[in-house]
Amino acid sequence: MKVLLISPPLRNMAAYQMRARGCMPPLNLLYLAAALRGAGHEPALLDLYANPRPLEETLRFAEEFSPGAVGFASYTANLDETEALAAALKARLPGAVTLIGGIHASYLPEITLARAAFDIAVVGEGERTVVELADALAAGRGPEGVAGLAYRRDGAFVRTPPRPQTDDIDHLPWPAWDLVDLKDYYLASTRAVTDRRAASVLTMRGCAYSCSFCSHSFCYPKVKARSPRDVVDEIEFLAKERGVGEFQLEDSTFTCLPGRALEICRLIKERGLDIVWSCNIRADNMTRELFAAMRAAGCRRVLLGVEAGTQEMLDAMKKGITLEQVRRTAAWAKEFGVRVNAAFMLGAPGETRESAWAAYRFALELDTDYVMFSSLVPSVGSDYFDLAVAQKKVDPASARGADYITVYAEKTPLAQMSELSRPELAALMERFTRGYYLRPRYILRRLAGLRSLNEAAGMLAGFALVVIHQLGALRRRSAS
Repeated sequence: MKVLLISPPLRNMAAYQMRARGCMPPLNLLYLAAALRGAGHEPALLDLYANPRPLEETLRFAEEFSPGAVGFASYTANLDETEALAAALKARLPGAVTLIGGIHASYLPEITLARAAFDIAVVGEGERTVVELADALAAGRGPEGVAGLAYRRDGAFVRTPPRPQTDDIDHLPWPAWDLVDLKDYYLASTRAVTDRRAASVLTMRGCAYSCSFCSHSFCYPKVKARSPRDVVDEIEFLAKERGVGEFQLEDSTFTCLPGRALEICRLIKERGLDIVWSCNIRADNMTRELFAAMRAAGCRRVLLGVEAGTQEMLDAMKKGITLEQVRRTAAWAKEFGVRVNAAFMLGAPGETRESAWAAYRFALELDTDYVMFSSLVPSVGSDYFDLAVAQKKVDPASARGADYITVYAEKTPLAQMSELSRPELAALMERFTRGYYLRPRYILRRLAGLRSLNEAAGMLAGFALVVIHQLGALRRRSAS
């Protein structure tokens, strides 16, 4: 059966926000495509996030391909665009079954299916579920016997038994890399190091932690890791066969299994791969040995979730790290010449003006290469989302759209979860960002440390991002 997989556009984000966010290949859909192909089905992929196109052109493509099913990988921020596109496709191809997957659809399937655009929601991991569903549809059967689905029948909401998670993910085929043109993708301006072709690789699924602000623990409550050899085989394939020189490892925490991370680094170095890469780390599992190995294997940038500047706030978030561990990690990164992007989150339950300013002072103390101050958005599937719903601060039926764009969103935060008002949070985010990046010492240090034209372009793009956002904030204040 033919299956059209679509990564929807995100039309409510400005171009400079897109540059800050980056655009990486849709690994979720590429994995689904590979699984479908391996089972004898014919997948096609449209990445409308990377390559937006007019609606009529998308509909013509779908008509010519004539799929039996159309699957959308969506998330809360682009749900409006996804629903509109699915409705248009259903009108043009009434015989095609429309599917939606992702965290939002998995956590809120009944709400997601309340609108007529989607026939079936894929709940949780999709590879086996989508293959079994495609098999059933191709044989003229319905979704009843397929685990991991939600759908409506005669107006009633139906859920099939949950799909057990895949423990051995080494047996999954690599993403169907032939379905995308890697020239279309680029790293965020704060993560790119070179001007080489970029791609992303997922070395594990799941999360070993239970931070209150994150939905990882809902979808993947345990870590399932690929073997180091399989990971490096894919990296080597992309480097040698697809010309990729810079990688973003998409794991929620690449270093959560330090021994495995060391082995991946050893294999990259052993094979002499000429690559650079970035990854997400946590302060409680970093060591000097691991930083040394990562740097030797090509790691040039890490994203460190700091989140807060007081131990009380870190504990309230269930972050599981200490301020001292963060200090030590930042110091090791500087010792080995690894750039650090530090992320802070303002406005979580328990936040006070004093603790918010403590986060800013801690950021100045760490003095990392980049820092991002964002305000809490209760992510669907997180503890904070459930709390916001219980407190009637968020309506789950309307949780969608621009409220969930967290990269310099041009609006106040979605909900007040602390003593700080939403306008005050937005003002603090602007003030801290301006104060951090416009320090003469910071500017001079960054200019002296530039390593490539691409990094210089990234720095200029980041500076422009701050200036544009600040001008927009001033304009909004003057108009109010």
